[in-house]
Amino acid sequence: MIKKILKILGIVILFALIVILGFFWKDANLDKYNTTIDEASIPVFTSVELPFTHQYDSEKSLPLAPSALIDIDNDGVDEVWFGGGLNQNDAVFKFENNKFVDITAQTNFGNKGNFTSTGVATADFDDNGFQDIIISREDGLHLYYNTKGKFTHKAINTPINNKSTPSGITLGDINKDGHLDIFLSTYIKKNLMEGQTIFENKTYGSTSELLLNDGNENFTSITKQAGLDYIHNTFMAILVDIDNDTNLDIIAAHDTGEVRTYKNNGNLTFTMKDNPTTNTFAYPMGIAVGDYNNDGLVDFMFSNTGSTLPKFMAKGDIKDASKFNEKWIVFRNDGNFKFTDVAVETKLADYEFSWGAVFADMNNDGLQDLIVAENYIDLVPNKLFRLPSRMFIQKNDKTFVPTETKSGVKNPNYAITPLVSDFNNDGHLDMIWTNIGSQSLGYINKGNTNNYIQINLPKNAKNIGAIVTVNLVSGKKLTDFLIIGEGLASDQTSVLHFGLGKGNVIKNITIKRIDGAVQTIENPKLNEIITIKTK
Repeated sequence: MIKKILKILGIVILFALIVILGFFWKDANLDKYNTTIDEASIPVFTSVELPFTHQYDSEKSLPLAPSALIDIDNDGVDEVWFGGGLNQNDAVFKFENNKFVDITAQTNFGNKGNFTSTGVATADFDDNGFQDIIISREDGLHLYYNTKGKFTHKAINTPINNKSTPSGITLGDINKDGHLDIFLSTYIKKNLMEGQTIFENKTYGSTSELLLNDGNENFTSITKQAGLDYIHNTFMAILVDIDNDTNLDIIAAHDTGEVRTYKNNGNLTFTMKDNPTTNTFAYPMGIAVGDYNNDGLVDFMFSNTGSTLPKFMAKGDIKDASKFNEKWIVFRNDGNFKFTDVAVETKLADYEFSWGAVFADMNNDGLQDLIVAENYIDLVPNKLFRLPSRMFIQKNDKTFVPTETKSGVKNPNYAITPLVSDFNNDGHLDMIWTNIGSQSLGYINKGNTNNYIQINLPKNAKNIGAIVTVNLVSGKKLTDFLIIGEGLASDQTSVLHFGLGKGNVIKNITIKRIDGAVQTIENPKLNEIITIKTK
């Protein structure tokens, strides 16, 4: 009788929690800011066929569904790679005849075995002019060499400890020796997980690794000697030149922890620098990378649990609740490794539980917009109450307004990250929602009359980390960065896209590489893609 009463009581408590969370979920969908915006600035999209449905095993796999954009045949248009679940092979799709078509069989991508794909990055490892794919799975890293659109597999000896599962991958030449190195984020193995709200236990979690390439795709861990040894679960990090000294620094989003920013000292060591999240707790997971305020410095947005969950539940084991931040985080780069969290100022702080995020100019007005994936497949209330996934358009006052409903890109599925590329070569960015345990969704931008310019750089050791600046005759500058791994467990296109609005004329374009060399393109034409052939 007592067991029956306890069972009924448990059901009642669970129902009450769902109702409470449902209230917060509903509230999270209400816009908390003045969201007025010029209707003409809202990009509008048309959905297109994309027949890939990810298979998710919640008992055995981390809640990750990797995806990447890669121009496998060098025709100037990205293909899309999707990572498969535990008993599902990876897949490759090509956009043609206004839909995405499965071309996996043409690429020699074979059976991946009984492991879940958890992360991905694309780059030209062997400098043959074709982008390769490196994939993380529970059994380590797998490199697929690309030769004219056909892939050859090589397993990588992956030095990680026995608690860790590989997750997000970022690439770059950290010591400027001409070879691509890896910062491999990791998460504790599924069977070792003790909870998802453990913050203050410094021994709980996995250890991410900095892997140095010897030139033959043999990788050695230099994590400890580099000053990066740290026990904490991490979905992703980015190698990027934060302070414009041509060295690739590290910014890592440690889930149930803090964002950590590390300066590359130029001698295979890194120094941790304080930032607005230092010595506080949050759930930073995805990272968007860009120059949202057009000052030439790289800025970052970090996803978080947001306003979706009640704070008393989200803070987990944190004793001092004042050290917990549930809001979205936006780092404005003020130079010299100084950051200001401007999430409130940009009107982004109070949105919902989020995953991967990407900065991109979706309406070609010269301001980077923000696309954010939402919905957590392992959270019970999310089975009943769905978040929309967000498209934010940036206004001239540097604030952001959600337009996903009017843009036609609301996502009813469980999103992991957006992917952004110009699939139909019309100069306007299209997009994909990569979804976990559900079908991914593709959208084509209907466009407008604004101008643009695109820069297609080789995605190799020399060019990754490059800073590209479009200098307008008016004196205005637009800046973007060729980096690996933006979003979450994903990788974006190698084509940097700059919207120009109307009436702007380009004076020149500069490309500053990590070797210090600067390439200048004088008086480029508008509305074209410039392909850089330099290796």
